[in-house]
Amino acid sequence: MSKFFKIKQASEQTGVHLETIRYYEKQGLISPSHQQNGYRVFDEQTLAQLRFIKACRNLGFSLNNIKTLLQLQQTPTNQCNEVDELAKQHLVYLDEQITQLQEVKNFLMQLVGCENKTVDKCQIIQGIKEKE
Repeated sequence: MSKFFKIKQASEQTGVHLETIRYYEKQGLISPSHQQNGYRVFDEQTLAQLRFIKACRNLGFSLNNIKTLLQLQQTPTNQCNEVDELAKQHLVYLDEQITQLQEVKNFLMQLVGCENKTVDKCQIIQGIKEKE
């Protein structure tokens, strides 16, 4: 017999915040059962999906990509070409993010150490304004 968990227990079991669980349900990533009194109940499979979603989010995957990955798991005997392609696209995205973050880091490193005493002469604020 399957064990069911209420949303608070699901949150505690998976480390996913209550509001985030509700959001994932609204986005169609998970489909918990609802009791007659309207309470959501989560089975072990749904908890596993929440853990998977959390891991994907930690890797920086978008909700659309996660939805695709969840759907692909519905047919486990299929080839994983689509998963591989999705991972390749994510790597390209991560490379772009790394480049942008490196540019931000370099920009800020040039400005850090402002020795002006007042904000109106702060080189960091002036440098940011020049970026606008």
